[in-house]
Amino acid sequence: MSLARQLSLLTGAVVASSLLIVLAVAYEALTRSALSGATTSLARATRQLASLAETGIRQTRARFATVAGDPAVRRALIAANANTRVSLSASPVADSTVEAVRKALSQLSNPTDSGMPIELWSARGRRVAYIGNNEPEVPESSNGGRTLGAPRLPRDGVAEVRNTDSLQFGRLYASGGRVYFWLVQTIFEQSKPIGYFAQQRRIAVNPQADRSIRALAGEGISTYYRNSDGSVWTTVTGSPASPPRRVANDSGRAIRGSGEELLIAEAPVAGTPLMVAMESRVRDVLAPPRATLRDLLLVGLALLIVGMGAALLIGQRIARPIVAIADGAEAIARGQYDTRVPPSGQAEIARLAESFNHMANEVAVAQRALEQKSRDALAANRAKSDFLATMSHELRTPLNAIAGYTELLEMGLRGPLTDAQRRDLARIRTSGQHLLGLISGVLDLNRIERGQLTYALVPIRIDPFLADLDALVSPQAASKSLTLEYVPSEPELTVIADREKLRQVVLNLLSNAIRFTPPGGRIILAASAAGDSRVAISVQDTGPGIPESRQEQVFEPFVQLDRSLTQPQEGLGLGLAISRDLARGMRGELALESTPNKGARFVLTLPRGPADQSRSMMQSGEAPALGSV
Repeated sequence: MSLARQLSLLTGAVVASSLLIVLAVAYEALTRSALSGATTSLARATRQLASLAETGIRQTRARFATVAGDPAVRRALIAANANTRVSLSASPVADSTVEAVRKALSQLSNPTDSGMPIELWSARGRRVAYIGNNEPEVPESSNGGRTLGAPRLPRDGVAEVRNTDSLQFGRLYASGGRVYFWLVQTIFEQSKPIGYFAQQRRIAVNPQADRSIRALAGEGISTYYRNSDGSVWTTVTGSPASPPRRVANDSGRAIRGSGEELLIAEAPVAGTPLMVAMESRVRDVLAPPRATLRDLLLVGLALLIVGMGAALLIGQRIARPIVAIADGAEAIARGQYDTRVPPSGQAEIARLAESFNHMANEVAVAQRALEQKSRDALAANRAKSDFLATMSHELRTPLNAIAGYTELLEMGLRGPLTDAQRRDLARIRTSGQHLLGLISGVLDLNRIERGQLTYALVPIRIDPFLADLDALVSPQAASKSLTLEYVPSEPELTVIADREKLRQVVLNLLSNAIRFTPPGGRIILAASAAGDSRVAISVQDTGPGIPESRQEQVFEPFVQLDRSLTQPQEGLGLGLAISRDLARGMRGELALESTPNKGARFVLTLPRGPADQSRSMMQSGEAPALGSV
């Protein structure tokens, strides 16, 4: 992914995260504000509606008081209370008076309660007159009907008629799908109750009241009346309603129906057993904040798209020269040292491009110098190899001649020899053999470096092979009073190797161990399986060991480590270097494990061969150069 696109995506991610956080905080604040405002408005509207109802009640009380003072009403009640007849079928009041009373009662009616009964009762519990529906009379009270002390329940929702000049409200009750209540007003004469009005009313809303409620509460608000004990709920249109379920520990929340969450506020209507309740659906309250959130989200998305586009353009402008520098660096890494980048873009990026070009120039110069030095080193190495090969061959001829003449002298062909002369000839022969061995080592190393050695890899049963080598080096070990121990291996254990080169490696390891182990020491030769596919041949001695910091140096050509710490060692330091390369030529490895003062252990690891030696593997050709695998 390009840097410009990454910058654009990063900018978009940052802007999107910031937008989401801002929207979440804004929605939380808007929601809290909307709920708080709706709760406050709902409570205020409920109180205002209750106050409006109280104003209507005062007006109704005034009308009742006016009608109660009507002379016809008082004459009819006095006449009804004075008559002692118990028959309820005959009226104790003259017809003319009854008509006047009905006319007075009609002043108490209103348009919404058209047809509702309005009755005048005497203190003795006898209905004197009525208008509206012909409601049946109720029996006289148990005390003979002479006073209003505790008359029986005259109508639904009114427990008793109290001796008070205040207008009495009955509780709400439902009948025939509508909700009703009774108004009762006691009439006094010289501080004594002589009768009462009883008016049935139903819950209904006239157009003016409906407009007032909507103005107070607003659209989407549900308004109810209920008894203070919660027994009956009704809408403002007079339909019975079920009470909502209150939310625990939250007086302002309720649940209605199948789970609709509501805000609710209630206020009592003074002087009545009624309460006003207003409800608002929470989803309606939260609709404006959600609409605002949608608008903000759309604006935010537009800003996000614009921002990402701008970031992409800016990123491309910034990233283009950086990408050019990156491509130039990759080209130089591939060896195209003449690569340069144009210094473009902002000042800092142009400066970076100039620095890159300067670095590229330095790298090109250094690379050319390195290539020249490498060519010089290869030429010197070839010259050295050629010199060693030539000198080795040239030296071998006179050395062989010296060895031949030494043998002739020792045989007495040139006359008898004294003992001193024989000792001198023995020293000459030994020195010649040593020098010839050194020259052979140099020739072997030179052939390895040139890759001129060939390997004949065959399965070799390791137990008899090592046992034969043990016999070859036992005399050398005995001459230094060393114990040479061979640990027999599994009879069927086989390795894949070149027999002569394997012999050379193991003999070299044994010779080194004999050379560096002090008299009285011990050397152990062993072989064992190393997993399913390898065989490990180890030569362990009890010499002074090799420090860990110098263990890799013993495998370098022409490096000798004085493990005795007191005596210089013979040789050119080629044995272990040649042995490791021979091991790698046979697809093996030669490693060293050593602890100072506790001896050294060389481990030759080779591929494991089949147990059946009749199967063989032959590989011929040039071996890898020194140090390769």
